[in-house]
Amino acid sequence: MFYVLIALCVVVATLFFVRHHAIKTRFVEREIDKVIARKLAASDYVLELSRLKDENAVMRNLLMDLVENESESPMSQPNASKEDLLRSRNTKVQRYREILAESLHVLKGCRAHYTEAPTSSSRPTKSEKS
Repeated sequence: MFYVLIALCVVVATLFFVRHHAIKTRFVEREIDKVIARKLAASDYVLELSRLKDENAVMRNLLMDLVENESESPMSQPNASKEDLLRSRNTKVQRYREILAESLHVLKGCRAHYTEAPTSSSRPTKSEKS
């Protein structure tokens, strides 16, 4: 009976030790994740990724506008008068020109971003070091 009691105490002590070690490990991993997240938040990569996501959303909206403009067909109205067809065509051409102007504006913004001078955080080249 004494040996059973000792074995039971060893098992309970082992379980508490393992649980304590697991909690400590989770705490350290959580702290490491916080440090990594803090470092990434200040990183240029996160800012660039955010900017690219915004540009991607703008481009997606422009493509959706183009598709919507093309899908609005005046031929879907077989009993439409010539004035209605002409008005619909003019509206479609006007909307196409608006989309084209938006696209040009976005592309000029992208070109301006990529032709900017390098940031101060970039590494100097060999010629800049000397």
